[in-house]
Amino acid sequence: MSTASPASALASLSLTLSSITSTATTNPLSWSGDGHYFEDSITPTTVRGYLDSKHAAENSKGIKWLLAMMSKGRDVASFFAQVVKNVSTNNLENKKLVYMYLVHYADWNADCRELALLSINSFQKDLSTGNQLIRALALRVLSSIRVKDIAQIQLLAVKKASQDSSPYVRKVRSPVTPTLASPSSPPLCSNSVCV
Repeated sequence: MSTASPASALASLSLTLSSITSTATTNPLSWSGDGHYFEDSITPTTVRGYLDSKHAAENSKGIKWLLAMMSKGRDVASFFAQVVKNVSTNNLENKKLVYMYLVHYADWNADCRELALLSINSFQKDLSTGNQLIRALALRVLSSIRVKDIAQIQLLAVKKASQDSSPYVRKVRSPVTPTLASPSSPPLCSNSVCV
């Protein structure tokens, strides 16, 4: 068994530190967590591939990139169909990210409203899950879909949430109730036609 001399160990450490320093100076986002999602280097085709993947880690990459683009003010509604496919994921982090996207785009246009209807069963199932955060997010997304055909489902969800054991879910329900019942709320839509 050979042992490295102190001089060679020091030289190796120096080389490692210089490579880290050069990487940090050339690309400060390379080691700063999720900051790289704010770069425009990912193509939409790659993002669609991430969202269509069967691997949760790749789905997460795609959704995080979409949320980063949303925060930069970019319109990423064209990915709505791929995101809706991920609504039934078992990965808790991805479910939260998908719900954040859906809250923003569920009422974006007629196509988004129509595609959001495909995920109603998943929202209803999530209203009964043991995680209070998922129940609250499901209620928030379900209530943000402005389609007249599901008004009864939305009202039942709000009624169920008002009796929820979690104060957080009841708190989320509070601002939802007036928007569903108020005549001054945005119009509900039926078959992509607003009334």
